Amino acid sequence: RPPGIYTMTVLFDSARLRITNVRLPPGASLDHRHEYPTLRWQVEEGIERSVLRPAQAIAASVCDAGQSCVAELPPAEHVADKRVTWAEAGSGFTVCNAGEGEWRQVCWEFKQRPRRSEAEEVRALLSSAIYTTCVGTDLLFENEYCRAWDFYLPPGGGDAGEPHHHVLDYAFVYVAKGRLLGSHHDGSPGLFDSVNEDGDVSWFDIPDGAGADPAFAHGGVNGYDDLPMREYLVELK
Repeated sequence: RPPGIYTMTVLFDSARLRITNVRLPPGASLDHRHEYPTLRWQVEEGIERSVLRPAQAIAASVCDAGQSCVAELPPAEHVADKRVTWAEAGSGFTVCNAGEGEWRQVCWEFKQRPRRSEAEEVRALLSSAIYTTCVGTDLLFENEYCRAWDFYLPPGGGDAGEPHHHVLDYAFVYVAKGRLLGSHHDGSPGLFDSVNEDGDVSWFDIPDGAGADPAFAHGGVNGYDDLPMREYLVELK
């Protein structure tokens, strides 16, 4: 059976950030050059043959001649769910899905330089918060552009009485159907009831001074008893 065709679906696009859902069926391959600094985030485990080429190596790549780079790829390897990799602007990425299931990544392209380029400024914002600034369940990656959080709640999981505080602009993508019941900073319920499908994106502008305002803090509980909540969240610096 011949390999299928990959799809790249833009989920969100603004002056600062573009989010794209990339899917490869078994046997499909993709050659891609990164226009902007990019965070590549795996959804579900997979098996791939891939290589990330630095910008200076692109000129010598046969991909630029419109030929396939698959023959140059290393042997297949297992890719863990939620694996995060960073690609600089101008670099090239070639991947072939060597598994029997779908290969999927959510890619975050940072179209502008960080607004807060000094680490001290970011630390000051984080330390200004009343509540914890751990806005997800696991911090998977951080650099000068962003902080990338996995936000996972098991069925019925979460704690309305444990709020987190947002002090940086952020966006999140649901990577599966989910429902989040938001609670106020004091633990009282009813702040929001957010029902989402796979691929839904939300963006939030957070003003300076948000750390002193409890309105930018909330807790959350998984609103489904039979499904986990899976969300990828990125804060922009």
